[in-house]
Amino acid sequence: MKATTKQVLTGAAWLAVLLAMIGGVILWQHQVRKAKPVTAVTVTSTERIPMVLLLDSHLTHQQNQQLTANIQHNSASQTLVTAKASTNGTVVFKGQLLNSDNRPYIQVQLPTGISTTKKAQLLKRVLGLAQQHFKFRRFNLVSYGDGGLTATTYVEQTTIALTPQHLVLIATPFNGTGSQNRRRKTTPVAAKNQTAALKTLIAKRKTINLKLQVLIIAEKSAKSKQTIPLQSALAGQSIFKPTVKRYQQHVVRTWRTESGIMNSRRIGNIIQSFIN
Repeated sequence: MKATTKQVLTGAAWLAVLLAMIGGVILWQHQVRKAKPVTAVTVTSTERIPMVLLLDSHLTHQQNQQLTANIQHNSASQTLVTAKASTNGTVVFKGQLLNSDNRPYIQVQLPTGISTTKKAQLLKRVLGLAQQHFKFRRFNLVSYGDGGLTATTYVEQTTIALTPQHLVLIATPFNGTGSQNRRRKTTPVAAKNQTAALKTLIAKRKTINLKLQVLIIAEKSAKSKQTIPLQSALAGQSIFKPTVKRYQQHVVRTWRTESGIMNSRRIGNIIQSFIN
């Protein structure tokens, strides 16, 4: 009797499982027939658009790393490679990009002891070779200090194909670092107070591609004397503001001198917001 009861219960359990499976299949078929067709799919851009870094040659390795880390902290998974140029035009690339690196970083190292014009010519060669080597068409250029003077000279003499989408100039001494230029103003430098170098850059501004988007970042130190005067760092507005369609400038307030702006996380946020 007990064995018969057990068999009945077992059979009933298997029957319940079978009915549940049949019901599930019927329900799935019903939902499939009711499902609406997909009309649009959002696809993230996979185009490779590198961030080219052209930093001041006077920075220490640690300062270089700190500024680079602050710039790329929002996309730390992207690879950073270097491109080192020699005075004879030889370019050596160090590092390889992954297939997934659609926003990588390329740090350009130019030789010292040569003119800004010569550096701009070498930068043009580096970027031309980098386009071939790393397979990209568009790029953004971020510069710091004297690197900003080279970058400005570069965009005044380069081709459309090698013009960056966005140009960022951080703490660039457009009007020098002399004591006569230590004005804490955000207005353009008067013509009578402009250095010869600034006047030359202003005179050639019409050669800049008007589609270039420019951001200038300057530092205003609250505690000590600045290496780059505020008005000098913002003097680039006389070059770019009348020329390009999109121009922005930001003043980052810090409590230290040169190292303050490099330690500021705001740098990365400002740059990424401008480019994106």
